[in-house]
Order: sequence, then C-alpha cells, then structure tokens
Amino acid sequence: MPGLHDNHVFFSGWMAANAGLDLSHAVSMEDAASVISDWASTHPGRPVYAHGWNRKAWGSDPDRQTLDAISTTVPIAAIDDARSRYWMNNAAIERYGFQEDQLSAETRVRLIREMCHDAELVRESWQRFERLLLSRGVVSCKDIVFDDCDVHVPIADKLLDVTMTIEPVAHKLDKALIPRLRYRSFGPRTRFGGVKIMVDGVVADGTGDIRGTYTNGAVPPKVYYDAIEADVAYLSDRGVSCCLTAEGDKAIERSAEILARHTNQQVRHSISDLEMITGHAAKIMAEAGITAEIYPQILGLNPSLQESYMPTAIVGEDGSSFFHYTNLTDHNVTVTSGTDCPLFVADVPEALLRASRRRFDQGEERWFPEYALTQSSLLKSWIRGGDSRPSGTLNGKPSGDFLPGSGTGRILQRGATATFAIFDRDLLSTPDNELHNAQVIETIIDGKTAYRA
Repeated sequence: MPGLHDNHVFFSGWMAANAGLDLSHAVSMEDAASVISDWASTHPGRPVYAHGWNRKAWGSDPDRQTLDAISTTVPIAAIDDARSRYWMNNAAIERYGFQEDQLSAETRVRLIREMCHDAELVRESWQRFERLLLSRGVVSCKDIVFDDCDVHVPIADKLLDVTMTIEPVAHKLDKALIPRLRYRSFGPRTRFGGVKIMVDGVVADGTGDIRGTYTNGAVPPKVYYDAIEADVAYLSDRGVSCCLTAEGDKAIERSAEILARHTNQQVRHSISDLEMITGHAAKIMAEAGITAEIYPQILGLNPSLQESYMPTAIVGEDGSSFFHYTNLTDHNVTVTSGTDCPLFVADVPEALLRASRRRFDQGEERWFPEYALTQSSLLKSWIRGGDSRPSGTLNGKPSGDFLPGSGTGRILQRGATATFAIFDRDLLSTPDNELHNAQVIETIIDGKTAYRA
C-alpha cells in the first residue's frame, strides 16, 4: 500500500522513555545503580537519563536514597520499561518538578525540554525512532513539539517527511511568533504545520468535558472555550492551522463549532482524539472541512469487554457513544490516523483489528461492530495527512479525493519513482487471530529501500 502517514507522534516523548542508559539488563536496583554510577563518573556534571528497569523483576520500587548516594547535585531520572514510574534522586525532582508517579508529558515538560536541547541525544534518538516507524511502513508523520521547534534543528538527515505542530505547555502561546514559523526553514523534509491546543482531559479518569454525568461523581473540568476561540481566530486569520484535542462529547462539539467559525483557504483545521464523536459534531466538521484525527488502536487499552471502562463511565450510557466511527464516515468527514507514539507505535494490522473488526485481545465479544470504521476507510486514513494529502506515492494520476502534496498520489507504473510499504500478507483477508502476526517486509521511499525486514 502507499507509504503510511502517522498523523500524531510525540518524538520527544518517545525520546524521554527510550534515550540514555539502558537498564533492561539490570537484575536489581543495586545492579542498575552500578551502571548509573559508572556512567556518571565518566561524564561529570551531566544529567543522567536512563530507561528500561523492570519493577516486577526487581520485586519492588527502587528508592531515592540509592541515587542520592551517587549524586546530590546532578539529576538522575530513569523511567521503567512499562512507562509507569520514574526512579529519581532529589536533584532530579527539584530540577524537573514532578514526582515518580507523574507520567503525563505535560507534567514532565522540564525534563523533556532539557533532553530536546541535547543535540547528540536528539540525533541518536531520532535514528532509532525513524527506523522504528519505517519498520511499520511509516514514511511521514506529524510530530507534536512542546513550545518550540528546536528539537528538530540538530537532525540533518531524515528519511521521513515531518510536519511539526506546536503545543504550548511551559508557557502561553506566543501569538506573535507562531505565524512567522510558516516561513522559517527547519532543514530537509521538515516543515511547520500549526498549533495543537488541549481542550479537555481524559474521559476514562473523569476529566473529559461531557454532557452527561460521571458515575464516579467526577465533575467535568472548566474549559475556557472563549479563550480557545480567541487563539483559534488569531491564528486562522494569519494562515496557521489549529488542531484541538478533545475527548468528551461536549468538548468535541464545542471544538467543531469554534473551528467552523474560523475556516479559510489557508488553513486545514482538525480535531484529535474524538473518543465520543457525535453525529452533530461530525456534521459540522464535514460542512467546514475539519479533519478528524483518530487513534484507531485505542480500543487495545482495554484487555477485554469485561475490563473496559466505557460501559460504566457515564450514568445511563451503555458505551455505544465511544468510538462511534460511523458518525464520521456517514457524514463524509476526512479521517486520518495517528498513534500518539509512544502511547502506541503505528501498526496497521492492529488498527484493523481494533477500529474495523472491533476486537479485544481477550474474549470473543466485539465492540459495537455496527459503528466500526470499514477496512477500506481505515486503510485510507493511514495514507492521509491532516491536510488530506497522501503521504506515500504510487506514481501516475491523482487518486480519489486526495490533493497534490508531499506525495503525488499516482498509479504505480514501470520506471516511476514511488513511495510505498509492502506487507507479508493480504491484510483485508487475514483472519482476526492472525492479524497480530502481520508485518511490513519492506518500506520504499522515493524508489529506494528505506527499510527491509
């Protein structure tokens, strides 16, 4: 199929979980501390980043005192292999401003920004990150960057086409600066794409903005929609596209209304997450040309139907309002897929299993299959960018509703340059119980092999 486009990755978040010392082979806290101490002694004064320690193998969480014994002034931050907990000394907690069990990217922004300004670390991490995506057939991505685009500056050589979208976290949106980024050069295969604005939180933990009532008594957050609209209006007038991230049905509908009031020929607005997409919101999005950015692997966060949170989250809801993808396709909304990597890594076979076949890992139940995304719609969503352009190319003439862009969207023909991915089987006819075994065997970019299994 044409090369894949992951419309929502978080490279710096992946780097925070995978860069630095590898502690996966350490059999105990003491063993890991020895590895850290050896590195720190040969790199005096440099912060220590590490990853991969295993809570289960060690039997308990490691303590701060062990790292304080290595240094009381140099920060040491090590995340576990499940990305569920940090091991830090007091110097790290003081510098980065979060506790061991605080794992949201926004909470860890100081640590992430510091890592993003280590050029050597960035380059080495990007090489591994890029190869990981290429192994899944990905040839382009939209990367969410915190506050500025500095993280991509040290990366001189890229195989992937990258569109950067800024999310303001450490400080408020610099409205005067943002429009100028449209004209700034960021090196080969890299461009500025717009701004991401968080609207609400997570429905699963009661922080999404919903029209109903949470069964656990949680009060939906106060969302300052007027302030969000003021930012959207300012940016849209200056040709900057906006992506609003919304999960709850109320947040999604309000986001669609805001974006619809501020569309023009220069921008391509979108809404991401869309956990509780409604028909009303989808109708607005379709009429205004607002793109839907879904996470088609998201159902996989629930091991089984019995262990899923959706049927019991909201009073009077059976869960059918979650992942109601036919609301999008019935209204002909442009749909593109993303992963929020490192939450997921692009995996088209798994996306088919979750979004189209609506399967959990355990049990035979399907999640409301009547609201599934068709397999053809799902595959098409993986080759669209947020501006409806195809990421991969099969050279020849323009294809379907795709617009000319980074790919030429043409039919494959002898002697032409092409960008595409080859899987080891026909995904559409592969049985559910075998889809997890499907894999990319080769990724071609501009006629050259970028990855081979």
